[in-house]
Amino acid sequence: MSKKPKRDNAHDEQRLKAEFPELYGDVLAGRIPSLRKALVMAGLKAQRTRLEKLKNSWAKATAGEREGFLTWLTISGALPAVSAASTVAAAAPLPPAGAPIASGRYLLPSTITRIRAIMAKRRLKPDDVMAEMGFLSDGQALARALAKNASLRLAVIAGLEMWLRAHED
Repeated sequence: MSKKPKRDNAHDEQRLKAEFPELYGDVLAGRIPSLRKALVMAGLKAQRTRLEKLKNSWAKATAGEREGFLTWLTISGALPAVSAASTVAAAAPLPPAGAPIASGRYLLPSTITRIRAIMAKRRLKPDDVMAEMGFLSDGQALARALAKNASLRLAVIAGLEMWLRAHED
């Protein structure tokens, strides 16, 4: 199977300049923000679909960003919890009992993995976990801590430690 040769922007730019000089002028003047947008306006390139944009973003994402995205899909209910739980649980063994779950106000990666596995297995959202621990919070702080390694209040970390002990398998 032969692959099509990849074209660079120079070819597209020359074609736009020759066939649509007014659009080319708008690109140079900054009235059109990108060459791609001008090519779409001229009908020389197709508009990318959301699926194509998602695939492109997935390819550029780091492993941590991909894991965070899959967790978000699971929590939001768009992905079956069983497959995510087994994937997350298989990825990291449980640390020994009594091991620290955080470094200061930040959860350790192994703790995040454990929390995600329990949430996926029990089909919980961050709001549900916070409620089970007795907090009235909306769960946004926990969601940020799981997805972006944001800091948590020490009271929440203490609550998570007890919550994790209660849900050890």
